[in-house]
Amino acid sequence: MTSFSSIGDLSRSFQFRLGQSMLKSRLDRLTQEMMTGIQSDIPAALGGDLSRISHIEARLKMLDSFQLNASEAEIQFNGMQTVLESIQATVDDLGPRLLSEVSASGDNDLRAQLGDIAQSFRSMFDSLNTNIAGRYAFSGSRTQTAPLGSFDDMMATLGSAVGGATAASDIAARIDSWFDAPAGSGGFVDTIYQGDDTGTTELAVSPDRRVSMSLTANSAELRDSLKGMAIMAYAADNGAAIDAANLRDLFTEAGSRLVKGSVGLIRARADLGQRQAVVAQAQTRNAAETTSLSVARGNLINADPYETATALEETEANIQSLYALTARLSKLNLTDYLS
Repeated sequence: MTSFSSIGDLSRSFQFRLGQSMLKSRLDRLTQEMMTGIQSDIPAALGGDLSRISHIEARLKMLDSFQLNASEAEIQFNGMQTVLESIQATVDDLGPRLLSEVSASGDNDLRAQLGDIAQSFRSMFDSLNTNIAGRYAFSGSRTQTAPLGSFDDMMATLGSAVGGATAASDIAARIDSWFDAPAGSGGFVDTIYQGDDTGTTELAVSPDRRVSMSLTANSAELRDSLKGMAIMAYAADNGAAIDAANLRDLFTEAGSRLVKGSVGLIRARADLGQRQAVVAQAQTRNAAETTSLSVARGNLINADPYETATALEETEANIQSLYALTARLSKLNLTDYLS
């Protein structure tokens, strides 16, 4: 008897290929969901309402931006604290020592110290030109430019500003005037300082907090320390023209400014510490909100691992059954053909 099938060989082959394609597609989808933990068809999972997930995603991107700003501010403030700590260590050591050695040391001993003090000033000068993660921290808003020019140029300009003054009080007063001269007067801010104190340096570090990097190499908090060190550096460059009495007076003038400068440095570091605290608090709040929103997003789009694993096993079993059936039918067709 001749057997009859309602589905021809070509139709059956097409049905097998279609079933195989559908199962493979489902296997790929379930495998992706198992690996990522996220449903592959999010619109379907949310019933077509994407408003809530869109709001969450937008908020997370905004928080990422805030965290990036906060990390940048943290790096800058930490670097600035390191520089100020180094400067203060020098100032705290030299200020009292200059005042005490005026009466305790001889003229030759005082002159012997000038070179080392001038070198310390050069190191302080260079530290204010520190580049932190691609930004000059003490340049205000002009972060791509070192805040201070050449140290040797500064000393040459300072020598011209002092002119022919020989008395210690006159030398110190002219150095003070040069550092304090307003813009346009040819002083420190015009000839040496290359930063910008007028532009904005604010960074938004959280949805409701902003911080600025307002401390620069031209800030008043650093001025007394620069003046005191400049007096001693000037004495080092012009020691031969300064008599013993005026040299002792210059030690006193410089020492008093450095002692006063230490107070300014403490104030600057305290202000910087407050800004660091703001950044740290912002980072904590941003991280907490990010965690909360990530959980909410997961509740909306995460694939259930148990259901996914079960469906994956079922799909793999179906594929194996389909392959077994296909092989069996192919074998039967081949036997019929050979007979």
